[in-house]
Amino acid sequence: MFTLTPKSHTPLVTQIVEGFPRLVDEGKLRSGTRAPSIRQFASTHQVSIHTVVQAYDRLAALGYFVPHPQLGFFVRRQA
Repeated sequence: MFTLTPKSHTPLVTQIVEGFPRLVDEGKLRSGTRAPSIRQFASTHQVSIHTVVQAYDRLAALGYFVPHPQLGFFVRRQA
């Protein structure tokens, strides 16, 4: 995964939104892979669930994640 830096000038939401695409580009997170659940990510990184929801929604809007109701978010398959 990647590490968040709470004392950074970069907001946590932005760090998450930039972190996942980097993992995809580096081949560490493959298309079709389920992203960590919102609660799991929030707990692991000690951030608010609302922060993770906002980041995941942005990642979906940017085309990196695909939300599947009741299943979570998945990395979008590349064409």
